[in-house]
Amino acid sequence: PERTLAEEFGVNRRTVRQALSVLERRGLVERRQGSGTFICEPRFERGASELFHFTEGIRQRGFAAGSQVLSLERVVPSQLAAEELELPAGADIYRCHRLRTVNGLPVLIETFAVPADLVPGFAELDFSERLVYEIMRTEYGIQVEHARLSLEAVAMSEIEAQWLGAAPGAPAMLERRLAFDETGRPVDYGTDLYRGDRVRFVTDAATTAVPVSVDPSTGQQAGAGRAVTWVEIPGR
Repeated sequence: PERTLAEEFGVNRRTVRQALSVLERRGLVERRQGSGTFICEPRFERGASELFHFTEGIRQRGFAAGSQVLSLERVVPSQLAAEELELPAGADIYRCHRLRTVNGLPVLIETFAVPADLVPGFAELDFSERLVYEIMRTEYGIQVEHARLSLEAVAMSEIEAQWLGAAPGAPAMLERRLAFDETGRPVDYGTDLYRGDRVRFVTDAATTAVPVSVDPSTGQQAGAGRAVTWVEIPGR
């Protein structure tokens, strides 16, 4: 391949090798020992500190976005979900899992949980394409204004790997999300699980000290040693 490229573009093989190394570092090609160099599957970038609107964001990047509802049901919340959403004893949630694709390839599993008493009839709505937060605003008058996000590296479970077309234990990035309305009430607790080889998170950094984050719902400073980003959003 290097010889063919060198002849086609009229350069020496060292130049071709250097160019391929640059493409490999950028995740555009993959070198396989004994097999050659291959173009990688699509990988998109998104900001680490933004509440990402998948369909619009993917299309703006020149890819085709897809969505499939895996499950949508009314359930008893886990203890963690109940605490994060500040639910009273005995309260239910509506929980939805959606598989999101880029150019037909599975990229992430999106999960959201909403207090059931805020959204009666939630399971009867169509979430295959519509924005979750747009539905909450137009159907229920709930305006999501900010969210707390965290990001960590994890290994896929067997079922997650099956949905994402990967091997069990494959690396993934897990984004946890807690969204609040204009009164500071938590209205959505969820996660986005991304295939590690199909997304890249980017952020801006400064050499100057960053002010301590403040929780808009309480006015309290974020806990020491915990990175918290507050994001103003128009919808999801």
